[in-house]
Amino acid sequence: MNILPAKEFLKADLSLIIDVRSPREYAESHIVCAQNFPVLDDEQFQQIGTFYHKDSFGAKVLGASFVSQNIAKHLLNLKDKISPKKPVGIHCARGGMRSRAFFMVLQEIGYQVVLLEGGYKSYRKEVLRFLEQPPLHSFVTLVGQTGSGKSEIIQNFIDSLDIEGIAKHLGSSFGAICGEQPSVKMFQNLLFSRLRALENAPFVLVEGESKKLGNLILPTHFYQAYQNAPKILIVAPLEQRVQRIVAQYGKISLQFFENSMQKISPFMKKEFWQEAKEAFYAGNLTRVAEILLLEYYDKVYKKESYLCEISYRNLPQAIAEIQAFARDFYRLK
Repeated sequence: MNILPAKEFLKADLSLIIDVRSPREYAESHIVCAQNFPVLDDEQFQQIGTFYHKDSFGAKVLGASFVSQNIAKHLLNLKDKISPKKPVGIHCARGGMRSRAFFMVLQEIGYQVVLLEGGYKSYRKEVLRFLEQPPLHSFVTLVGQTGSGKSEIIQNFIDSLDIEGIAKHLGSSFGAICGEQPSVKMFQNLLFSRLRALENAPFVLVEGESKKLGNLILPTHFYQAYQNAPKILIVAPLEQRVQRIVAQYGKISLQFFENSMQKISPFMKKEFWQEAKEAFYAGNLTRVAEILLLEYYDKVYKKESYLCEISYRNLPQAIAEIQAFARDFYRLK
C-alpha cells in the first residue's frame, strides 16, 4: 500500500486529492483543492457513530454496506476526472477504514493511489507546524490610506498574498462585505497553501493588514514578518479613493450600513456621522465615501513608517515601481 506522510503527500504530483470524509467535515475545513467524495454522508456518519457504542460489529457491517454503495456511485463520477496514468491522493479523517476501503477499490481497478498517512488530522498538524515558524519569504508590504488602491495592486500582482481575499474580510468596520468568512481551520489551510506556493518567489507582496480580520486572527510569526518587512506607501488623490470606495461598497444594504455606522460612532464627530447617514439615505454615496474617508478612516488609522512612496496612477506603472524597489532592496537580479 502506497502511504505517504503529510509533508511528502503534499509534494507528490497528484492529479486529484479525494477527501472521503462526510460533507459536514469537508465543509468545515479541508485540504485546499481536495474534492469531496464521501463514503458516508452526514446522516450515515452520525448513524454509524451512534450505533457503534451499542454494537461495534453491527456498526461495522452497516458502515461497510453504506461505504460500498457510495463508492459504487463515486466510481462512475470519477471515471472522467482521474486516469490510471497519474497518481491520485486519498484521505479520511485519520487514515482509517473510510479511506482505506476506497483506496483498495481504486487500486484493484488499476489506478495509482496514494494514501495520506494519519489522514486529515496529520495534514492539520503539518499546517500548524508550518504556521508556528517564521516564514522564510521576503515580503514587501503596501501601506497607505483607505481607497488608495493597495488591494487592486495585490490582486493583480503574480507573487502576492491577498490576505483580505483569503479571510473574506476587508479588515475594517465595513469589511464584512465578502460573504461568510472561512472557519479558522480553513483560513489556516488557505494561508498555508498560498505561502507554500510562494516559497520560490523573489519577493511576496502583501498589504499591511491588522492582526485581526473579522473573526480571524493572523498567525503571529507571519504577521510580524510582513510588519517588519520594507514598506511602500501607496498614494492616490481623494477623488480616486472615493471612486474606489463607492465601487467596492456601493451595493451594501441599509441594515449593513447602519450596523457598521453604529460601530464607528464613538470615533467620529457627531455632525459628520449624522451627515454621512443622511447622505446614504439620500443615495449620495459619493458624499458618504468622502465623509468616511476624511472624518473616520484618515483620522483613526495610524500612519506607518515606509521606505518608498509611490503615486498610484495606473497598474503597470505601480507594479513596475514596486518591482524596481524590491530589486534594489533585496538585490535581486
